[in-house]
Amino acid sequence: MINNRNPKFLVQICIFARTFSISQKMTKIIKFTYFIVFAMFIQFGCKNSSNQNPTLSSSTLEQIVSKKEMRVGYLVFSPCVIKNTQSGELSGIFVDMINQIAQSLNVKVTWVETTLANFTAGLKTNQFDFCVGPTFVTIPRATAVSFTQPINYVGNSAVIKKNGKFKPTKIEDLNQKGIKISVLQGQAMEEFCKRNFPNAELVSMAGGDLTAPLVAVSTGNTDIGFMNHVTVSNYSKEHKEVDVVFTGNSQVEILPLSWTTKPNDYELMNFLNSSISYLKSTNRIAQYQKKYDIQLLYDFPLIQTLR
Repeated sequence: MINNRNPKFLVQICIFARTFSISQKMTKIIKFTYFIVFAMFIQFGCKNSSNQNPTLSSSTLEQIVSKKEMRVGYLVFSPCVIKNTQSGELSGIFVDMINQIAQSLNVKVTWVETTLANFTAGLKTNQFDFCVGPTFVTIPRATAVSFTQPINYVGNSAVIKKNGKFKPTKIEDLNQKGIKISVLQGQAMEEFCKRNFPNAELVSMAGGDLTAPLVAVSTGNTDIGFMNHVTVSNYSKEHKEVDVVFTGNSQVEILPLSWTTKPNDYELMNFLNSSISYLKSTNRIAQYQKKYDIQLLYDFPLIQTLR
């Protein structure tokens, strides 16, 4: 029995009762607060994870398979992508590769033409699923897009006058006084020639005409002119006054050609790399190359060119 005649004891009982009542209310408030915070955390966490992890939503590859459509960006660059000026029909090594991949997936291909300046934006704004370029792999570009494994390699070849006196047999022959070398200003070959041929006279040509260094040879203004192998090959077909040198494995300043995806499109990137490996190992790429006049290098470091 409680001794209600002890005032001190009664005061303690009242304080305990009040504290207990307050603690129950505080417990309810704390529990409610924890519930709200936990709910907000779950909501934010899920939303944040879905933004960072593309696998939580439908991936690009899944959309291609489900919609049965593959949207492919491209730039015209023979022999990778060739466009018929009259019909608009596409052909080329990369076109043959994509058609084979699409056939294996049982999807149709929708081709979307782009430019070198705009293909990155086209990927980011979903104008196409991926871009076959052809795109040279460079360090600055790798900050904006993801590159597949290299498919082909293109270096720089050169032209000399067919009846001229200068007939180089190796690249070191260019480092001598009295030899004029034409290159396009600002391109890789300008720096290459400055570094390797200090004794020669370098003629750097301004402007965007890729054939300018080659025309300089045709007109007799320089002894040898450098440009990428594709441009050199096409130029030599129309200008019989020149011979092509430093072709095949002798090309210089070689760069890889690859396809591109958005930086975080890992599933599609893995699929494209697997497809490229398959087409290489089954000799499909070699077969495709034989259909076109210009032969590109492939399978680095054992670079080979078809003969």
